Amino acid sequence: MRGSPESGVRSPGSGVLPTAADLLSQAVAELAEHGVLNPRLDAEVLLAQALQASRPALYLRLHEPLAAGYVNTFRELLRRRAQREPLQYLTGVREFWSLEFKVDPRVLIPRPETEVVVETALRLLSHSALRTPQSAILDVGTGSGCIAIALAKELSQAEVWATDISPDALAVARENARHHGVAERIRFLQGDLFLPVAEKKDGFDLIIANPPYVARSALAALQPEVRDWEPPVALDGGLDGLDFYRRLLHEGPTHVRAGGWLVMEIGHGQGEAVLRRAQERRDLSACRCSADYAGRERVIIACKGATRVH
Repeated sequence: MRGSPESGVRSPGSGVLPTAADLLSQAVAELAEHGVLNPRLDAEVLLAQALQASRPALYLRLHEPLAAGYVNTFRELLRRRAQREPLQYLTGVREFWSLEFKVDPRVLIPRPETEVVVETALRLLSHSALRTPQSAILDVGTGSGCIAIALAKELSQAEVWATDISPDALAVARENARHHGVAERIRFLQGDLFLPVAEKKDGFDLIIANPPYVARSALAALQPEVRDWEPPVALDGGLDGLDFYRRLLHEGPTHVRAGGWLVMEIGHGQGEAVLRRAQERRDLSACRCSADYAGRERVIIACKGATRVH
């Protein structure tokens, strides 16, 4: 539930303009009181946002009295963060693949571990006998567009398609694609999973997906920043968290060209179950699970057709 905790920073004295140091000291205590995990970092980021400055520049102004307009802007940002609104929604941006993406409550915030999915896709394509400059790639459930845009930036001549059931998410993805200069090279389509690409009869060299994978029973235990603010449609993976993997593995292979790949991000502890379902498909081979840099199972890959190892 999105509460309304009393929040804000008091001036150190009546009629005296507070300094950045004053504001930070009080803000850290405020955020810690409301359970924010990194109160110092968040307070610095929000104050830099209010001042329209970088964090290094903030340190040069620590003992400078701040005008009321800056103080009020910071107080409002702090109030929202104390309500556990994600920091990335407050700043409006998230870095992914060394690129800056616009994010807001219409889209899931990109996670660093998803970069491993992009790395996996690039490695598979680089070794694929099918790989041509015009490799066809589909990003299912594109959200902010981070995966599709990262691949489009890396593969300058690739044919990239991206689908999402949410028109709001696609609006954000299109804006991000324009920002990164790849809007003309990504075909964004609204609809459920593969329905929007039914017209593409020759299929794709690679299908990549980061689907909703949180079990419905686990949603309530998520951090408030996730549970209360990020779009439920991007989180809820059904009763056991595997609904979308069943659909991806049932429908996906018919959209993959022979020798092409299906690449899926998975949640913690889902590797065995998803891998088993992939191995049950007679038209898929070389199925395996890869870990992220923290050593957690993160990616399931499967090849369409004869067994190949890369």
